Amino acid sequence: MPEPSIHSILNASFPKSGKDEWLRVASQELGEQNQIENLIWKIGELDFYPYYEEKDLRNLSYLKNHQVPHRQPHLHTNGWKNLPKIKVALEREANERALKYLAGGADGVLFDVTDCTDFNINQLLDRITWPYCSVSFLTGETNIATKILAFAEQNKYGPTELRGSIFWTKVPDGIKTPLLLLSSLRNYHVIGINVPPSSPVEEISGSLEQGVRLLDTLTDLGIEKEVIFRSISLSFSASENFLINIAKLKGVRMLWYQLSQAFEIPNYSPEDLEIHVTSHKLNSGNFHPQGNMIKNTTDALSAVLGGCNALTLCADEEDSEMTNRIALNVSNILKEESHLDKVTHAMAGAYAVESMVNQLAEASWKTFQKNIRS
Repeated sequence: MPEPSIHSILNASFPKSGKDEWLRVASQELGEQNQIENLIWKIGELDFYPYYEEKDLRNLSYLKNHQVPHRQPHLHTNGWKNLPKIKVALEREANERALKYLAGGADGVLFDVTDCTDFNINQLLDRITWPYCSVSFLTGETNIATKILAFAEQNKYGPTELRGSIFWTKVPDGIKTPLLLLSSLRNYHVIGINVPPSSPVEEISGSLEQGVRLLDTLTDLGIEKEVIFRSISLSFSASENFLINIAKLKGVRMLWYQLSQAFEIPNYSPEDLEIHVTSHKLNSGNFHPQGNMIKNTTDALSAVLGGCNALTLCADEEDSEMTNRIALNVSNILKEESHLDKVTHAMAGAYAVESMVNQLAEASWKTFQKNIRS
């Protein structure tokens, strides 16, 4: 008589249990004074549970259609751009820092020129070969479009060679001018929307609302809706909750695709939305000296698993070469040692995450519809 297989032995010793069995045991452990409801955690009006199983996804098969890898030029299938931020005061100093970052493994740079509106772009981008990296700007001035276009023409860069975004502190009323000037740069996102930190539902619905209002305004000015839609990128702050951050990014990508279908944008897919995530430095001093490094790591991990296209990790001390190097290398290590850029769908089939994506998407879409009608 053959010996029983290891699987049958394990099944006999450790029988399968489901949510009902878990709830029964958890209730016994908690006792009468601590109801099972105390294990439910809330984000706004949404309830999330400590235990999910396969049957929770029974009516969520539609999510499989949105688990697509985003493609990045010069990167792996599921890669992301490591974009350190540089506050520009003097162009030469900012340029030297950018060159150090690029030599140290950065995929591009995010220049914060909010306090340096009349900057010299030739000095700022000296010795930076733009077609081989991503160059983005944080600004509030529309004249930046003229600078970028003049720089591209001066260096004879083709319309598909430049990548990056212009993230606006507030999308200006005169956004039509930079959009028209840079519309020939097909891989450059002229309308970078900075989404203010809030609840995940408000962040998602707010980005959708701002996108619709921009489409309505700019199409009335004679700009084609396809040009507008493909020029939009979104910038989020990393949420404090690890799982919610993953679900938020997945949910917003799915709903932006739904928005593109509502506006009948041809040949648009979920992967076409450019999502940038920033992890801001840890404000509390209780976890120093390594607290900010740990926060950057967990924020970066959740952003990557959520499907971000670009990632900015802020250093603990902006003027410290050591902490800036640590922030830069967090993203590098997640690529080179954890190989997260080589995993297509790391969170596919995760019962909790997919349930959260569905809840956030439903609530965000309802809030968006309510706000857009008011």
